[in-house]
Amino acid sequence: MDKLIDALVPLQADNPLGLPIIRSVKEAVPVRGMNIRSGVFYVIPERQMRDYARMLWEHPRLGFLHKVRYNVLSAHLHNPPSPEPGRVLFPDKAVLVIYDYDNNLGYQIEADFPAPKRVEITPLKGQPDYFSEAEYRDAVQVLASDPKYGEPLRRGIAYCSPGMPPVITEAAPESLWGRVDPFPNYAPDHRMVSVLLHFRPGSGRESEIGHFLIDLTDRQVSAYGTGGSDFYPAACGGPPSSGGCTNVGGSAWQALAWPASNPIWSMLVRRPSGSTGDGQSYGSGVEIMDVFYNGRLVLKRGGMPVLNVFYDNNGCGPYRDWLYAETCFKCTGTDLGNGLRFANSGTRAVTICDDSDDSGNFRGVGIHEDTNGELLLITECSAGWYRYITGWRFNQSGILKPRFLYGYTDSSCVCIGRLHNGYWRLHFALDGVGGLVVEETDSPRGARRQNWQPIRIEARRLRWPNRPTRWRVRKLSTGFTAEIVPGAKDGFHERSTTGEGDVWVVKARSTEMIGNSGSFANITQYVNGERTLNEDLVVWYGVHLRKRGSDTFECPPLGPDIYLSG
Repeated sequence: MDKLIDALVPLQADNPLGLPIIRSVKEAVPVRGMNIRSGVFYVIPERQMRDYARMLWEHPRLGFLHKVRYNVLSAHLHNPPSPEPGRVLFPDKAVLVIYDYDNNLGYQIEADFPAPKRVEITPLKGQPDYFSEAEYRDAVQVLASDPKYGEPLRRGIAYCSPGMPPVITEAAPESLWGRVDPFPNYAPDHRMVSVLLHFRPGSGRESEIGHFLIDLTDRQVSAYGTGGSDFYPAACGGPPSSGGCTNVGGSAWQALAWPASNPIWSMLVRRPSGSTGDGQSYGSGVEIMDVFYNGRLVLKRGGMPVLNVFYDNNGCGPYRDWLYAETCFKCTGTDLGNGLRFANSGTRAVTICDDSDDSGNFRGVGIHEDTNGELLLITECSAGWYRYITGWRFNQSGILKPRFLYGYTDSSCVCIGRLHNGYWRLHFALDGVGGLVVEETDSPRGARRQNWQPIRIEARRLRWPNRPTRWRVRKLSTGFTAEIVPGAKDGFHERSTTGEGDVWVVKARSTEMIGNSGSFANITQYVNGERTLNEDLVVWYGVHLRKRGSDTFECPPLGPDIYLSG
């Protein structure tokens, strides 16, 4: 039962400041001492989640869990559809993914909330490829108990971090055998979790890293090293992986409005650890919903549900990374609730991209006002040795700026040239859902003749160097527009084996959220000839960061500027 409790308690909806319970983001109230308004839609105390876990454990349909070793790989509360933008309804069910190690089976469990009267269990085909902190901790315990490889952990001269990929679900082709990431040459029948072992300063082995596959079914070390040795060099300038910090708050949607005196922007915000619902099994970083500018609806929903990395000559990977595993960064301030923290006056959130330091005191979404008059929401997530920073900037003049930055910790894979791709899913809702068209132009911004051309059918588009292509989403009935201007460092689609495009315009569908599972998401599958004139539309926007391998540790901010007008 403890594993159910550990998985469900973080789903609480907390209210540390005693903010009013609101029905709409329009009712958010000023927060004392901060230039922001906030509000919560409901409160679910920790005690209620503990009681719910006990009721779920005692449900007859889950009796089989009492007899097996299991872990909860994923859990979220489902909010029913809201009848109006800017409002969040109380959750109506819990959705969990559980893995049974004794029988090598995964299950999806849906249970009524707040009382699990109805419980539905669906066996999963194949192994879920989720990263789970609980599963990772169990794998570290297995490694620590190994007579040979656990000795540095038992002596206290080493520590662990998650490896890549987090779980081995398929066999590696022969061309990949013997690499630094120990893919087996067979499809595992058992649950295989990847773990890295690092040596602490003063151990005399600081320049080494061990990579292990832990069989959680048989509870033993299954594979290790690079084919030629047990450990490989830590190299290429990444800072050492650091330890964790205490998680704070729940994971419900929370209302924000800024500035406090006369709000220009208002929105719903959700932390990365809460972003795995609604089909986004890989998470989406800092997620925003029902974004208003001067009282006009702009965006129904925005996040980054697709993230991958491809290595030159298949030296590592390729990997489908995830954006729900929050990692620590520095942010000192006031907790608003549900993992949102407003930085103290004169300070800001500091990530690994700011100081090349993997430590911190906070996990969640840091919020601060920048010196250039913008509100910034920012978070840091981990996927193996990578650190991904996602966020949003809100400018008072009507510019919305999704942002993505990338850092890493020590690993030999970062010595290899590679391409990181991140794809935002932007569900526009200018002056309300539907009635939109997306137009494009190659005319320079500010030119007398813009020559906007409508995209009438779902389409994929490429950006090209030295061509100032822009896109504009327009509400046909009101003329309200959102112009998407690519960032100078957003990169370009390279080849079909490392990505598939830069921009997609598709009809909005709730079933089209993450592409395929696996490293190659295939967003282009959503382009299937549907009309995009006077419709409810989604724009997928991709950024691409090419790294040479042993280059400098730098984190250029990527992402477009979205200018509102009309």
